[in-house]
Amino acid sequence: MRPRGMDLCCLLLIVGGSATSAAAEPSHERLTLSLSGPDCSVQRRSIAEALSQHSGVTRVDLETVPDHALLDVVRGSVTAEILTTAVKSRLNPESACRVELMESCVTAGPPMAKH
Repeated sequence: MRPRGMDLCCLLLIVGGSATSAAAEPSHERLTLSLSGPDCSVQRRSIAEALSQHSGVTRVDLETVPDHALLDVVRGSVTAEILTTAVKSRLNPESACRVELMESCVTAGPPMAKH
């Protein structure tokens, strides 16, 4: 059984990805990481830095969906496992922040507009 908040997050991710999927660039894909635990909000800067330093990552969004990192990456350039490992290695060893790839209910969408 999925946690209640997961249904809302899935809906937001699906709607966001579907609204503009016709304009999606086939060379990009969107990955979503779930960030759970009381320490994640404190370590947002470290998380963003760990993710954005990898070549192939074109956008890191920690704002749109609470407790998630939305990543636009060049397809085939980096794996979700590499990115989750990078984040975990950057977190304080005593951190209570869990980072996991969301493999279900996420649709690929176009790259997010840069701010």
